[in-house]
Amino acid sequence: MKRVTITEALEMDAPVVDVRTPKEFEEFHIPGAINLPIFSNEERVTVGTTYKQVGKEEAKELGLSLVSPKLPEFYKRAKAISNGRPIVIYCWRGGMRSRTLATVFEVMGLKCFQLEGGIRSFRKKVVADLEAIARLKRTFIVLEGLTGTKKTEILEQLQEQNYPVLDLEGLAAHRGSVFGRVDLPDRSQKDFDVRLWERIQEIGETDYYIIESESKRLGNIEIPKFIMDGKQIGPRIQVHTSIPVRIDTILATYQPEQNHEAIEKAWEIIRKRTAAEAREIIDEALAARDYRTVTEQLLNHYYDPKYKHAAKENDGTIRDVFFEKLDEAVELVQGHVDQLAKELPSDEPVFPR
Repeated sequence: MKRVTITEALEMDAPVVDVRTPKEFEEFHIPGAINLPIFSNEERVTVGTTYKQVGKEEAKELGLSLVSPKLPEFYKRAKAISNGRPIVIYCWRGGMRSRTLATVFEVMGLKCFQLEGGIRSFRKKVVADLEAIARLKRTFIVLEGLTGTKKTEILEQLQEQNYPVLDLEGLAAHRGSVFGRVDLPDRSQKDFDVRLWERIQEIGETDYYIIESESKRLGNIEIPKFIMDGKQIGPRIQVHTSIPVRIDTILATYQPEQNHEAIEKAWEIIRKRTAAEAREIIDEALAARDYRTVTEQLLNHYYDPKYKHAAKENDGTIRDVFFEKLDEAVELVQGHVDQLAKELPSDEPVFPR
């Protein structure tokens, strides 16, 4: 059985199989990898506890007894995944879990490669590549605007048109407020870093990135310093629209009718930080499920004042865009981006691969 480095594995035209537990896989994994867990979440805890409390040999025997009955199904699935190609297999450190399955598969005639260093080697590569990218001279064009001004929708359409957009909220699965995780999955810092790395690789060579103006943290996710530094000095395109459009956008995004309990919990977190004159109105409107009134009050008495205060920290020049319809906003923002791109200095760095 041959071992391959992470660089070699990423360049191979081969299926990648992650044999860690579903929980480990969910936290982060190599893009495109298929989870074929050698242990369930509970089984791994049991084996680990046995190792600590009883001993290494006893843990190995327990692990063997848990894995052995699953081997025929593992082989069946691996054969289907392979489809005649070699398989790259990894676990956490490139140790016993991946080595065990790779050995069994090779005995059964499937060509396998074990990833040297396991998922940790991929994590190290992601961190190193992001550090290299941070040293490149890149301009960050910042899209900003009050809550509900369709910034996410504008970025999505620009990305569809192959503009170098880094949708930080999308990558973090968080909308950047106490309501930010409503109806969205949890995402780890490692998973965010992988998604950011993957998106930057997808964009490739560029003189600039387009980002939304974000705070340093999106929920539990911390935005890399080089992006925050770029945001602070980058040229800014500020979008403006009417309160009714903003309310419609927010209601369409958060679907409060389907997420009432989550909305209530989030409101309790910020209630004391909201202007006193709005608290009772919001309480009554939320109880009556009058989400339009709730949204309007939160915009006027919490989010708009907070956003205007935070925007003062940015130093870049501002270009204003006023709109009522999304297609109008996209066209105007696109025009500003194109003009800014022409004015940027060109750099010829070595892009990390």
